[in-house]
Amino acid sequence: MSECKLSFQQMSLFQQGYQSYTPTELKQLEWGLRFTPAICSSITLIGLLTQSPLVLFAVSILGFWAFFFPAGHPMDLLYNHVVRHWFSAAKLPPNPFQRRLACLSAAVMNVIAGVLFLAALPVAAWVVGGILLVLQLIVITTHFCTLSWMYEGLMRALGKWTVPIELVQVEKLCQEGAILVDVRGADEFAQGHLPNALNIPLEQLPNYFAQLADKKVMLYCASGMRSFIASEMFQKQGYHNSYNIGAMARCQPVFAKQPATPAQSHLANQVV
Repeated sequence: MSECKLSFQQMSLFQQGYQSYTPTELKQLEWGLRFTPAICSSITLIGLLTQSPLVLFAVSILGFWAFFFPAGHPMDLLYNHVVRHWFSAAKLPPNPFQRRLACLSAAVMNVIAGVLFLAALPVAAWVVGGILLVLQLIVITTHFCTLSWMYEGLMRALGKWTVPIELVQVEKLCQEGAILVDVRGADEFAQGHLPNALNIPLEQLPNYFAQLADKKVMLYCASGMRSFIASEMFQKQGYHNSYNIGAMARCQPVFAKQPATPAQSHLANQVV
């Protein structure tokens, strides 16, 4: 299996909003991103076991704080300034919107559970708290966030989720001499690729930013996920000449009739 393929956990982090990170960077973040939900869920469990509204209200403050301050979650700060140094681990980045939204929902559920305890409805409080703990356990073990998944579904339904450019635009870019880059792993590329494509695995893409800076670049992969990450990486570096054309299969009809371009052949020699 290619080292550039995204695991389920990495795809879940992608869904949480970490789209501009390479597979290696995501792998470095996997364990650190478990720290905050693990601590918060532990506090929630203590609040439920002791039936303490104060504990539940206290942990909810962490969630509200995280929503309004992306880089200011107290548990993230504790991890970045203390815990990670024990293991020489990577620093956690600011929380993207989807993850902050999950923190907000957890805070609301903790408040509801606390209010139910105050109202002498412990069973209802345990139901709400239990659902929250299950959802948090899933996040801790797999990084799959139900709320992020729901958010993506809503954005797709509203037509606001980022999608690959239209094939008509792909044809126009081909006519303009844009470079076609396959960001899959070398083994995947060897099994089949679009005509005239250059293989620059996602992991190695930062090494070629300078060479591609003054060129229009079309990015594709197997499903469109890695090409989207690649496009985000370009944007993060201040390069606005990259285009996510999505999955290889959807683009095959366009590139089957495209001749090699001099610019592409020249860059191919540089990459090889």
